[in-house]
Amino acid sequence: MVKRFSKSNLQLSDEEIANSLNYRKKGLRFLFSEQNPKYELEFVGYSKSEVNNELQKQIEEVEKDACLNILACIEAKFRLDYVLRCENRFKDSISQRFRELYAESQYRISFEDGILEEWKNYSKESKKYISIIKGAFKYRHWLAHGRYWTYKSTIYDFSSLYQLSNQIDSFLLK
Repeated sequence: MVKRFSKSNLQLSDEEIANSLNYRKKGLRFLFSEQNPKYELEFVGYSKSEVNNELQKQIEEVEKDACLNILACIEAKFRLDYVLRCENRFKDSISQRFRELYAESQYRISFEDGILEEWKNYSKESKKYISIIKGAFKYRHWLAHGRYWTYKSTIYDFSSLYQLSNQIDSFLLK
């Protein structure tokens, strides 16, 4: 018997993450603009190009933060799908396989080696997204662990990760 999972309902949606990113970028653009009443005080001694360079650097950082959030959102979607399939005892083959895995590890299942691997084996539709997600999670690990090594793979942008998050909704339960 599957014990009930305690869902927090605090996860962010794709749209909330995108809105937060847009607000943060607008705030940065205002802070770094001459419309900011404290612009002269904030950027005393800076040339216009130094201000613009710093603005671009800060925008890149908030976009990386948003990438971390959207990747966390993707993981949450898959984990909640796993929970729903286990608790509701759906009869499709992926749900049955998830219940088998639940018997071994309950809710502590590995995301990449457990949940994603099963989805990769499940259907052609999911398989094409899983390889992209696995690549994106290499980027996520690099970001989340402090970027201390030279990253030599695909750098993902927020827009592509946002699209990916929306696309996986087509085969996950809600």
